Amino acid sequence: MLLWVELRKTAQIAKSYIVEVVADQLFFIVGFLILTGVFALATEGSYSKPAQLSSLIGYLTWRVAGGAMMGVVKSLADDAQWGTLEQVWLSSRAYGQLLLVRAVVSILYYTVRVLLIGGILLLLLRLPVSLPPGTGLIYILTLSSAVGLAFVIASLHLVYKKVEAIAFPLATMLLFLTGALSSVQGIPLLFQASRLLPLSSGIDLLRALIVEQRPFFDLVKTPEFVGLLLNAALYMGVGWYSFTWAKRRTLVDGTLAHY
Repeated sequence: MLLWVELRKTAQIAKSYIVEVVADQLFFIVGFLILTGVFALATEGSYSKPAQLSSLIGYLTWRVAGGAMMGVVKSLADDAQWGTLEQVWLSSRAYGQLLLVRAVVSILYYTVRVLLIGGILLLLLRLPVSLPPGTGLIYILTLSSAVGLAFVIASLHLVYKKVEAIAFPLATMLLFLTGALSSVQGIPLLFQASRLLPLSSGIDLLRALIVEQRPFFDLVKTPEFVGLLLNAALYMGVGWYSFTWAKRRTLVDGTLAHY
């Protein structure tokens, strides 16, 4: 029931701001085409179709993760600003559960949007693609870490107020630091550091599955998949723990109604 309510609300908001949504879609389509042109120039024309597909996979995954992060944090900030945060808090439903449902809805919403973006870009760039079994599981695990990070930011907003603005620069940094556009294996220090960030391991596994066509059950046996599981569990665990701490701190300080 709660999931359906949040889905309807998101759909109605998107319908109300359809011009903004379309403009945003065009921005990300044109943005990737520009990046493709830059990479083609930088590699002197050797930016192959598989390389373009690898970049597209990272780009679209990052788009969903960034949208979900900002969606979760903005929903809490809006509740605080509109005065509905206290009402939800005093109801029988746990606010953390509501925020988790909103995270799921944000992922579904931005997944639909990137399917449209990806479909157009695949046609324009003439990239062949197939989604083998296991793609969905790796995709969900990859996005879980971003949701965990969103919960950390939401926790900071509960305690310190007005910190939702950091969600956008953090999401933007992930585009470059995780190797979403291009693998960072050629930069050893950055590559090792990226293993600790959200998205990085999952994007690499998605590329191995979709671009390299490696069997899913072979990937499950690799250290990279174990690393993805640990990364998702760590970020979700830290995110939930920090949110629980923030709730206690807010109630003790009596600052829930502050904005």
